Amino acid sequence: MKSLAPALILSTGLALSACAAGDMPSATVDGARADRACFIPDTVRNFRSNGDAQVFVRVGRGEVYELNSGFCRGLSSARSLALGAGPGGGRSCVGDSVEIAVAGPGLQGENNSRCRARVERRLTAEEIAALEPRLRP
Repeated sequence: MKSLAPALILSTGLALSACAAGDMPSATVDGARADRACFIPDTVRNFRSNGDAQVFVRVGRGEVYELNSGFCRGLSSARSLALGAGPGGGRSCVGDSVEIAVAGPGLQGENNSRCRARVERRLTAEEIAALEPRLRP
């Protein structure tokens, strides 16, 4: 009887943990992946900056992403901008860091800089429409 009790407790515990895992909705796991929107930095078509910290980029199929750098010298007066993917490879996703290369006005490249930024979010169509015209890429 004593040798049967530990096996019974173990099997009951495994059965309960299997039920608990089965009660967890699978959409939570899949939804977390679906919420992590990604883009390829080479597909940036346009950008608008809000000071030297925030930039909105339009990529590929017309999606708009918000990036925040904290501070990136020359971003507010940039003529061109290039994004480089982080260490993860060719795609940049919400929550990832990217490298921003800024080319600003100047004869000797004094306004050119490089900085890191975080991909904050992908904007919805309503959020894009609500942006001030000067910030809409």
